[in-house]
Amino acid sequence: MTAKQVVQDFCDLMVRRDAEALRPYLADDVVYQNAGMPASAGIDQVIDNMAGQFAMFPDSYEYRTINAVAEGEVVMNERLDMVKGPDGTVHGLPVMGAFVVRDGKIARWTDYWDSALIGKMMSGEDYAALVPAY
Repeated sequence: MTAKQVVQDFCDLMVRRDAEALRPYLADDVVYQNAGMPASAGIDQVIDNMAGQFAMFPDSYEYRTINAVAEGEVVMNERLDMVKGPDGTVHGLPVMGAFVVRDGKIARWTDYWDSALIGKMMSGEDYAALVPAY
């Protein structure tokens, strides 16, 4: 399986909101970081981090890949991370993900996104002019 396919399959699993289902895709020493926040290091910390994210958004959680490119073991994807706000509206947060796949498992995963934008989405503010048109 290519690095690009490993990452796509991993991202496709997010809709299940089952952190343990992600474990087979992660290296034991994986490092996951949302840029601007502390990293989670090691498979158990990353699984715990994801379980916490799923708990924050119990009714919706999905990664929709817009574009993905790969060179060797490096994969980058442009996504909309879908989460439901307090009013029931499902929002697509634009995210750029960078992954390093080693021996068929994700060893490094970094997501880049605008942390202020998710606040606007959750508060009901009109953010339409702030996101790319896909």
